[in-house]
Amino acid sequence: MTTERIMLKPGVWLQYVQTDRFKTGCFSFNLLRPLARSDAAPNALLPTVLLRGCSGYPDMQAISRRLDTLYGASTGTLVRKKGEVQSVGLYADFLEDRYAGGAPLFSDMLDLVGRLLFEPVTENGGFAKAFVDSERQNLEDTIAARINEKRSYAIHRLLQHMCRGEAYAVPRLGEADTLTAVSGQNLLARWRQLLAEAPVELFYLGQQPRDAVLEQLRALTDRLPAGERASVPATQVLLPDRPAETVEEAMDVTQGKLTLGLRTDITVRDSRYPALMLLNAVYGAGMTSKLFLKIREEQSLCYYASSSLDKFKGVMVVGSGIEFEKFQVARDGILGELRACQQGEITGEELESARSYLISGLRTGCDSPGRLDDYALGQAVAGLDGTMEDLARQLKTVTKDQVVEAAQSLRLDTIYFLKGVQA
Repeated sequence: MTTERIMLKPGVWLQYVQTDRFKTGCFSFNLLRPLARSDAAPNALLPTVLLRGCSGYPDMQAISRRLDTLYGASTGTLVRKKGEVQSVGLYADFLEDRYAGGAPLFSDMLDLVGRLLFEPVTENGGFAKAFVDSERQNLEDTIAARINEKRSYAIHRLLQHMCRGEAYAVPRLGEADTLTAVSGQNLLARWRQLLAEAPVELFYLGQQPRDAVLEQLRALTDRLPAGERASVPATQVLLPDRPAETVEEAMDVTQGKLTLGLRTDITVRDSRYPALMLLNAVYGAGMTSKLFLKIREEQSLCYYASSSLDKFKGVMVVGSGIEFEKFQVARDGILGELRACQQGEITGEELESARSYLISGLRTGCDSPGRLDDYALGQAVAGLDGTMEDLARQLKTVTKDQVVEAAQSLRLDTIYFLKGVQA
């Protein structure tokens, strides 16, 4: 597998990955914008409207029939949140030409993607009203359904409180009330502005030779409006000087959701980041972590307990499901295991189990085109080079002292507790 990052033109970059590991190739087209409450949901709406119809294929049925002729290729929408950056676009998966009798499937897929991006179905100076109305309703329904999955809803509410006033508080798909004023006309104007101004990140993975890919992608990107593009949006890393806050919300639930938010000044751009990754695995990621083995298994304080990192923002979230009356003891137990890490109470077995867990996950990621695409986008947002294999090599050299130092950088910011109405 060979990887190369190539600038096609100012503000337009390609991550090219050549490999014969897969029988299918993949491609993605991504536009990067600052995450903002007023823009997030309208931006998220755009790819779904684009996928409804284009020149030559005016509806979803025509697009589906075209994909069937391309040996069952597929295309879909992308809406991703990387720190305080929102990325919107399209992806395509397709059989490699050599397995289709030499048919030019990559070229044919780029033709279809180009039509979807640059030749959408329009009417009265805007996107087709029926497409916009239908996809707006679908997105509103998806946003409204957040409350139904209480585990992720608790994290959503924690971040709303913890990061109030920061762009990071905005969810990936935005908020439904910002879709009210969307019309076919202003949505098409928004799309044209994104095409003209936003940084563009392309990803290609497959067997096509470098020069052939560059030739075809340059032809695609030559259709972008000329002009200067904005730089990749930055993510603010903040460490507010305030006491930890506890927020409680009552709802008709049978299981409490205790969620903790912590901050650190360590992000993916910091040389200490591999140590923070390893600390997270020791503390709460995976089945060998302290939260899983001690808090869940040994002490039975939680139905589940785990931690996760946002490597762009410097935020750790600990999520757990508990009985309502165990709020205090579960909170103290979760924080107690963090203190143990900060005091160096990490065994050699814990450290090496966590290291193996992370390295194994990175190696598995190298077998997934989707994960390779997502990782490449994250590196581009952070302004970094380097592959998952590079990160795995860095993890091999992290010491216990570095893990302890990373643990000591964490500061509790907010505790959110979703409890029962009668609790």
